[in-house]
Amino acid sequence: MLSIKRWLFKKLYPQEWSAFNWEIDKELDLKEVTFVVFDTETTGLDLSEDEPIALGALKIRDFKIELRSKFYELIKPSKALRSSIKVHGITPSDLEKARSKREVLHDFVSYAKGSILCGFFVYIDFTMLYKIFKEEYKVPFCPPIVDIHYLLEDSNRSSNLEALVKRFGLPCSIHHNALEDAYMSALLFLKLLREGGFRKVKDLPLYKGIF
Repeated sequence: MLSIKRWLFKKLYPQEWSAFNWEIDKELDLKEVTFVVFDTETTGLDLSEDEPIALGALKIRDFKIELRSKFYELIKPSKALRSSIKVHGITPSDLEKARSKREVLHDFVSYAKGSILCGFFVYIDFTMLYKIFKEEYKVPFCPPIVDIHYLLEDSNRSSNLEALVKRFGLPCSIHHNALEDAYMSALLFLKLLREGGFRKVKDLPLYKGIF
């Protein structure tokens, strides 16, 4: 059903689709692929009511994290912040000069286009971004995505990101923000790629999306 809806949208609105979506050759060697590991901070976890207020991302090329090409933006919300301040520490004053959702997502697509997006338990982060694309651009956002969660063995899937990073002996940040979480996710992703025997794009469990 998802593939039929995508095919129909691409047929009816090819320019709009290609502006925000892209394909990846599944025969590519993973060392030839650019990955963009991303994370968000949000006003809460209600996918119908809450929204992202920060977006952080890092690129991986040739199995190396490119720290110089980081992406981090605060996003101006349409509603007042709630108790989530206790989690991410982003305050209303921090967001006074934040950019609009439309501006940030436009720049994020420019940053990520042609890559495979990755995230830890990516459903929440991706759904938040997808919702904004539908609101701001009236276009579904359906890039290739890998959920790092599904590269884990079953015994590790109930653990959160911080616990996994510590368990695998990786550096763990004391700061909870979108960019730091993207960095820890990238470290975990690389470790799982190297140890999991993944060689080509087709070996990865690509996320099917919500459209």
